Amino acid sequence: MTRETKYRIFLTIMALTGLVFVLAVTWKFGAGVSSDAVRNLAAADSLLAGEGFLGPLGEPFVYWPPLYPLLLAGLGWLTGLDPFAVAGYLNAALYAVNTWLWGWLFYLTFRERPTYAVLGTLAVFFSRSMLVVYANVASEPLFMTFMILFFMAAAAYLKDASPQARWLTFAMAGLAMLQRHPGVALFLVGGIVVLKRESWRGAVRALPSALACIAPAMGWALFHTLPLSGGLFGARRYETMLPLENMRMTLTKMVHWFVPYLRPLEALFEHPWLMAFGLVVILAVFNRRKDWLAWARAIYQNEYFWPSGLFSLVYFLMMAFSVVTADHRGLSSDRYYIILLPCLLALSFITLEHLVLAHIKSPAKWTAFTALFALWMVYPMYGVGEYLNLARTEGESSGLNFQNSRYFQELPAKQIVQDLIDGDPDAVVYSNYANVVWFYYRPHPIDSLPVRPEDLSLEEAYSGWPGEADGYILWFTPNEYLHIASPDELSSLATLELLFTDDDTQVYRVTPKPRKESIQ
Repeated sequence: MTRETKYRIFLTIMALTGLVFVLAVTWKFGAGVSSDAVRNLAAADSLLAGEGFLGPLGEPFVYWPPLYPLLLAGLGWLTGLDPFAVAGYLNAALYAVNTWLWGWLFYLTFRERPTYAVLGTLAVFFSRSMLVVYANVASEPLFMTFMILFFMAAAAYLKDASPQARWLTFAMAGLAMLQRHPGVALFLVGGIVVLKRESWRGAVRALPSALACIAPAMGWALFHTLPLSGGLFGARRYETMLPLENMRMTLTKMVHWFVPYLRPLEALFEHPWLMAFGLVVILAVFNRRKDWLAWARAIYQNEYFWPSGLFSLVYFLMMAFSVVTADHRGLSSDRYYIILLPCLLALSFITLEHLVLAHIKSPAKWTAFTALFALWMVYPMYGVGEYLNLARTEGESSGLNFQNSRYFQELPAKQIVQDLIDGDPDAVVYSNYANVVWFYYRPHPIDSLPVRPEDLSLEEAYSGWPGEADGYILWFTPNEYLHIASPDELSSLATLELLFTDDDTQVYRVTPKPRKESIQ
């Protein structure tokens, strides 16, 4: 049995084990559901209902490209499954597929040093952050599939400059951009790949394939998103995006992939720039110009690595300028960035090979390195084990999962409202957590509560609310959406009858107030 065959068997075992991991995390309540996931699921539901791309409250679907909800709807139509179930099974399958693809890309990158391929695959496989993304309804897993295939197609093009490889490279970029807007970075990388291989003449020949592959995503942006939101990528509040702070937080999260957050290391997490600068200084002290040139050549001449390395840099900067800073301050809020872990590992191995181990002449250096790596693996393996163990009782328990948590699943008010709407199917359910209510009661009519107006009174802004029909309010406390009018305030608009209360929720019946007859 050849080394390559053994490695393929190893990858297959890892892929199947990964599939089991995702199913183990999601078996209790299903995949985790974030607010972004609710919007994608709602769009899939509206497509199946023949209503087009709409969000949970009937608003236009404009913040993301169309491929993910379109795929969920298509698979739901073919299988008869609910889009939520489709999303869970799809991501579980993609974890197996992407584990294999990442591992194979590692092998192609380090064909002369397969130890790095094995260790890189294990590090990605036992990343808790990576597993979390696949255990939630999210667009990142399929984006990663297209991204890895892009890297492989780009490498094939760099080898032989065939038209087929060039078309495949831009096709993967086009699909990635239809899945997530940052896929546009792959077109930039693809253009640089063409320039490297065939110079400007090649770029001219590549132009038709690039334009054809980017056309669907740009068509969506120009003819759907722009007219409905005023921006190519949806309405964005750029004042909420702090690039330098986003970079700092991203580096902090990358540190956390490799180092546990302990109080003695708090300064390391607060000042990741200093750590990065310190590592560069140490490497600079022990390496001369020829060593750095050898390191640069190893990167530039490795056609399986440098496209991914270039993409990582472009993607890092793109996220810094496009992420709402306040929404991603949590140390574990790293689903946008975890796709860079394999590329970061590959860069680390290349750096280790040429700037560290090259200076160590002892024949035992590989044994020592492998032993140290095995010791470090205790950290990610412990994290995955803890996550899997918690899933037995809590279901998917990451911060990414807000809607489908055990807390909401087991709320007494959840069943009370279900019983009420079963007996009153035309009643509208209102809530300060509209996404939660939509997830549990769809396709029942759901609506958000009135928000406090700036220039008018509540009575002036929402005269006649809630219309002619009765409804129910499921109110959660504490309320983090302070702009939403409270039940006490809403009592000036309608008649509210308290049906249930506990420490976490209140359930009200809401009916229109009798209209005052005009005096003749």
